[in-house]
Amino acid sequence: MHPHSVRRLAQIDFNIPGIKNVGMELMKLLNVPEPDMDAIARTIELDPALFGSVLACANSPLFCGISEIIDLRVAINRLGLKEIRRIVFHVVLESAFRSDNSDINRLLRAIWSQNLAVSLTMQRLATECPAVRALPMDMVTLIYPLGLMHVIGIPVLIINRYDVFSRFIREDMRRPLPDIYARERELFDGFDHFELGAELIKRWGFPDFVPEVIATYNLPEPPLDKDTRVLHSLLRHARHLTQEWGFAALPTAPEGYWLEGNVFDLDGIDTQALADDVRDQMDRIVKMFS
Repeated sequence: MHPHSVRRLAQIDFNIPGIKNVGMELMKLLNVPEPDMDAIARTIELDPALFGSVLACANSPLFCGISEIIDLRVAINRLGLKEIRRIVFHVVLESAFRSDNSDINRLLRAIWSQNLAVSLTMQRLATECPAVRALPMDMVTLIYPLGLMHVIGIPVLIINRYDVFSRFIREDMRRPLPDIYARERELFDGFDHFELGAELIKRWGFPDFVPEVIATYNLPEPPLDKDTRVLHSLLRHARHLTQEWGFAALPTAPEGYWLEGNVFDLDGIDTQALADDVRDQMDRIVKMFS
């Protein structure tokens, strides 16, 4: 975090228009060690989009039983906590990556597609990497949402500097990484989406390791504890692979950029099989939520 920013954060609006209070409450309910499923069900009932998504997923070919489910609590029991987390985070966070401005919306939709690919890749890599499997369970359960929201600071930049951001995407988006990150700080009064994203995630009540990774994912060797560095490397490795597969929303990074500072070896992974699996999952998720 830049030294001057702490004093100036009070001037920043962190209320992303697409994120409803119900969504923020659900994220808080899901971020405790033992989530209260009754409270989660009562809260989901307050939002028609979430309510419909849970029922649709419970009745999808992947989860459906012999009869259609119309009761939310039955649907939650069928899906289980892990899948409910995925649904809630997907529906809540996806709404942040939309805009009425066609140019900005085009970028945000590309970023959301990238986020989804990164999230699914992180989840698959986690099963292949002993260092990730050895992480505490509270870290493992947040791998999927971390991938979805690691660039959540971009919507914060947009709502606070709309006109500046509009010019930014017209004039500066062809700059290579990491130059474009430095340009962010020049245009947005010293702020960047790393710092603002981390601050937003703190306000949403996520454990400290999540904003720590979000604040530093552009740095190859940040001063993080051992477990958080593993999570940090997992995110960067997923960014590398998804760029290789054509999902990068921002300009291509220099060769090997996202692999700098990696703390584990994933050379033995069949990346083609991984890419095919991620694409297949993305297709199913898009159909499920369309």
